[in-house]
Amino acid sequence: MTLNYSKFIQEVAQKEIASLLRVAEHGCKNSYTFEIDCSDLKDYNFSDIRQSTEYKDLFKTLAQISGPVLYVFEIMSDTTPKDIVDRISAYSKTTNSKAIPAIKVAYSNTKTLYVGKVNKNFWGRVIHHLGFYKAQGTQGLQLYYWAKPLRLKLRLTAIEFENDSKILMAVFERKLADKLNPILGKHI
Repeated sequence: MTLNYSKFIQEVAQKEIASLLRVAEHGCKNSYTFEIDCSDLKDYNFSDIRQSTEYKDLFKTLAQISGPVLYVFEIMSDTTPKDIVDRISAYSKTTNSKAIPAIKVAYSNTKTLYVGKVNKNFWGRVIHHLGFYKAQGTQGLQLYYWAKPLRLKLRLTAIEFENDSKILMAVFERKLADKLNPILGKHI
């Protein structure tokens, strides 16, 4: 059997157009905002942060997010982009540092630290960004390791979409990153 590639591409496009039109007409499924004060972060490398007194409620809410998510870490403190780049760069050079996102060579005075996307298990991605995922090679902000001395305060906004919007996440992430010009992350 020979696949008609042109017809296949048309069918895929029609399905994705339907999802895009639904988002254009109705917006996202849900939106959440969380505050993170990095100066309060404790070491959860050897315990489950999801069960901690301080973060139990946060992760209970995060666990309810089931669809793909586009998310933004915004800087709420007076911390400068230069201070952030200096600290995370120094951390990345330490022995046994965990993988961090790309550091922008040319960044502005943006208040956006990072823009990201995930297709499922957003709560797990938050654990990566906080710095408590066990695998060193899994990229994340690793906030616990460098942001605490800066007394960095962040707002995490999570925009949840319906499951059929997964393929659109890369487009939305790129457009949002172009608009916000985050200090960290490679958006191509």
